[in-house]
Amino acid sequence: MSPHIDIDLLRSLATERDFGRFFELAASAAAAVVDADGAALMQYTDTGLLEYRFFHGLPDDYRSLAAGFTFPAHQGTAGVALARGEPVFNPDYPNSAGAMPAFADAGLRANLAVPIGPPSDRRGVLAVSWFEADVRAPGEAESSVLLLLADLIYGAMYRQSLEAHLAQQAHFDSLTGLPNRRHLFESAAAATARCGGSGVVFVVLDLNGFKAVNDRHGHGAGDQVLVQLARRLPDAIRRGDLAARLGGDEFALVLRDITDRAVLVQLLDRLCTTLERRYLLDGGISVACPPSIGAAQSDGRDVESLLRCADQAMYEAKAQCSGDRGGWEIHDAGDVNGAAHRIANLPGSVQAHFQPVLDMQRGCVTRLEALARLRRGDRLVPPLEFLPDLDTGQKRRLFDEVLEQALDGARRWPIAGNTRLGVSVNVEPETLADPGFAAAVARMVVAAGLDPGLLTLEILERGEFLSHDVARRQLASLREIGVRLAIDDLGSAYSSLLRLRSLPIDEIKMDQTFIRDLASNLQDIAFVQSIQALAGLLRVRLVVEGAESDDVVQILDILGVVEVQGYGISRPLPAAEVEATVRRLSRWSLPAPRNVAAITYARQQSVESHVLGLLRLAPERLNSDVFSRGAMLEKLEDGLREVPDAWHLHERQMALLHDIVGNRARDLRKLIRLYRELGARLRDRLAHEVSTRRQAS
Repeated sequence: MSPHIDIDLLRSLATERDFGRFFELAASAAAAVVDADGAALMQYTDTGLLEYRFFHGLPDDYRSLAAGFTFPAHQGTAGVALARGEPVFNPDYPNSAGAMPAFADAGLRANLAVPIGPPSDRRGVLAVSWFEADVRAPGEAESSVLLLLADLIYGAMYRQSLEAHLAQQAHFDSLTGLPNRRHLFESAAAATARCGGSGVVFVVLDLNGFKAVNDRHGHGAGDQVLVQLARRLPDAIRRGDLAARLGGDEFALVLRDITDRAVLVQLLDRLCTTLERRYLLDGGISVACPPSIGAAQSDGRDVESLLRCADQAMYEAKAQCSGDRGGWEIHDAGDVNGAAHRIANLPGSVQAHFQPVLDMQRGCVTRLEALARLRRGDRLVPPLEFLPDLDTGQKRRLFDEVLEQALDGARRWPIAGNTRLGVSVNVEPETLADPGFAAAVARMVVAAGLDPGLLTLEILERGEFLSHDVARRQLASLREIGVRLAIDDLGSAYSSLLRLRSLPIDEIKMDQTFIRDLASNLQDIAFVQSIQALAGLLRVRLVVEGAESDDVVQILDILGVVEVQGYGISRPLPAAEVEATVRRLSRWSLPAPRNVAAITYARQQSVESHVLGLLRLAPERLNSDVFSRGAMLEKLEDGLREVPDAWHLHERQMALLHDIVGNRARDLRKLIRLYRELGARLRDRLAHEVSTRRQAS
């Protein structure tokens, strides 16, 4: 029987340039050739699966099931056709070995699969389907027509991929995969038009030392640097921002929705830090190519002009770069500067609460931390609920209002001996970008008639703000007038020891994340000891936040922590309750331990740290200092006797220590190593005891 060939349809296929329309017509022609109900095209996905793409004449239920459906390319009738490299007819689909139950349930009675493309470039499968029409095997002539249609489909798929590739080349850089100059100009113009020319910042950057990499290691090495840079950029910018390669080692960014300087400074800091990291080349070679970055605010000029402004700022930054450090400059911040200082209304009235910081050795409050709350109707809203929604101007207003209430409290809360309580206020690091910040704080302290030393500003070490000259100048000015400075939440993020050492700080506050569950997460005790050592190295005070329970307070006291803060001491209080609470805490005494195993763990680690320190620095003091530690050792041994396995390990440790004291002339490294190992096993046993008791309760 001759195949049903619609000549007009074939002519339409030959002239059709819309790929979607072409594939639908091709599926229609294939179904008509063998009097089938319909046909579909399946194409390979990037992951090697087959996906239904285009349909003709198939029942709605089947189309809904198949639309976007993917399956492994070796399954079903399609898989057999691809494996054989020829058309495969399946007259009884529901009962065939590779039948997919969902398609059989949807009414598929028979199907015919024809591979698309030569063996070296398979693109997919043409699938013809029978649901209600009489099923018959295609004859030789019909098979030839189906193969012809498959060839036409392959040609269309090839043209489609070629056009997509050419479009990619026209708009994207072939080396890095980033948008190119043409794409950048089109996107930047559209972004500027959408926002009326405001809120968009153009950034241009290049790499210092890039030419030297090419000259010394070859252009292939330079290409590796550029590819790695392109991979880093998405981590340094926000979703919705655009990064492009202009050519050579020059790149450009379009940053959207920049409404104040602090946001821009933060983004430029992050970009600079990300691109300062060394680049690893083949052969294990690493090279430094720190960036020079220039930024320009959109102000109604065309994209080309703004990029020139950013380029000028980049060269100003380059003049200040040295060594492995990059740098950035803003050519014309325009509205960016202004927006940072326009202070909008806060979404509620500010009411400060105050949480005491307790000196456990002296049993008295040393100062109170002012914590912001917003009153909305009858509800007090904590910072976590409103801070993320505030812009830089609102955060500055919030700081000013909390500082004013804190200074007022410090003026009204006299303590016995004519000593006033100190207060501390949290400062967002972005606030230090304001050159007038220190002077404004000084005016408020003077107006309150207080000694500046009663005020501590607690600053989060976040991003690179504290590394900028303007921030350092503000910190130096505050220190000069006598205001105390603290780094807040140390340990909550990456902190550079070199940076901390270079900052004019008086105090570090340890993040409560490591403290709140200290009685159960005993391994964090070593972390507390490390921060204590860091504070000693920096010669600054240490305040530990998060002392939320009596057991945690006990452990911190054993470790020698002096100043603590948390619900285990006092909750944050309204100003009216401060004096009574301070009087109560003046009679404070150490709470009785409840979690004896955890307390014993802390005591053992404290004693062991002391012993190891003496072995390293003053071994001659071991005999007198360790074996006569009195109450400390006595309390430790009382706790250990409740855990026999731990007590046995302690006895071995003490015997070994006697051996060490009596053999100082020998090489003691092996004995000290064994002493450490016994201590670790002892603490593991105590930790197991803590875990067991917690589960039992």
